[in-house]
Amino acid sequence: MQATVKRRLTKVALALVVAGYCAAPAVAANGNLKSGQWQIVSEQTGTIQGTVPWITRAADKTADTDKDHVTVTIDRGDRKIVTEGDKQFHVGDKVTVNWAIGDTEGDLDTDNAATKLTVQWMRYSDQNGSNPEEIGTKGSDTYEIQAGDADHYIGIKITPTTTTGDPAVAAELLLKDLSTDAGGGADGDDIPEGPVVDENVHVVIYESGSTTNLLGTSTPLKTNTTYKVLLWKDKEGGTAGKYDTGEEVTSQYDYRWKFVGTSKIAGTGTGGIVNESWNDKDLVIPVTNAEAKTAFEGAEGGVTVGSDGVQGFGLSINYRRK
Repeated sequence: MQATVKRRLTKVALALVVAGYCAAPAVAANGNLKSGQWQIVSEQTGTIQGTVPWITRAADKTADTDKDHVTVTIDRGDRKIVTEGDKQFHVGDKVTVNWAIGDTEGDLDTDNAATKLTVQWMRYSDQNGSNPEEIGTKGSDTYEIQAGDADHYIGIKITPTTTTGDPAVAAELLLKDLSTDAGGGADGDDIPEGPVVDENVHVVIYESGSTTNLLGTSTPLKTNTTYKVLLWKDKEGGTAGKYDTGEEVTSQYDYRWKFVGTSKIAGTGTGGIVNESWNDKDLVIPVTNAEAKTAFEGAEGGVTVGSDGVQGFGLSINYRRK
């Protein structure tokens, strides 16, 4: 009996030992699967960046040809406009620039407020941006042209800026002549190309060998005669309204001749610009009507020399800053 009991206990004990040995790994494995933790990486990558903003003429003008350009408007006040030259920038005109922000990611500059703060009005001595000078108030989109701006080209410095996104600031943009497309404005607006008109420049047309100004007079002109141009401007210390030695500025301007009125007596000639071979030169009125026709016709929309030749016409010029 004792031997039999021992054998049974040994089997039970052995069974429990075996069962316990096998169950422990299963419980441990299940516990490990349920209690896994997130491991934190202490390092990070660089930040996500988009692209820099740019300016364009307007929200509805976003072609490549509109980029890096502004829309220019002008308030001429009560200044009388007759010719294209009258539409050029003049002292006293108020010039305003406007634009829209372009941005690949859709970043914004509400009401152009951030970019407007960067606007700096400039004047240059030529269209290449020579002799730059800051003018006006920084952060203003409007500038009133001053007397000191005469014969200068008006431009701006502007930095495209947004109030969202990264990067939010582009490189500073230099627009060197707002009267032209090439200079940051437009060729199709109501502002002809050119510097600020200096209304203090005086024009003289006189006969070779004389010093008498024939402009504004009824003195008859002659054939077989040479006529000349003098442009001058009052200098400080000179006689106001009177030409003094050292005040000539002819070399600073281009000029072209034009015949004014209608020929006499047949009336078959019509005034207009003389062909460009006479630009910046003395004008020689020939003797015969045929010679005059050959000498002066040829400009697009220019003078028509009829059977009267140039008899009956008056003389004048157009001029512009070089």
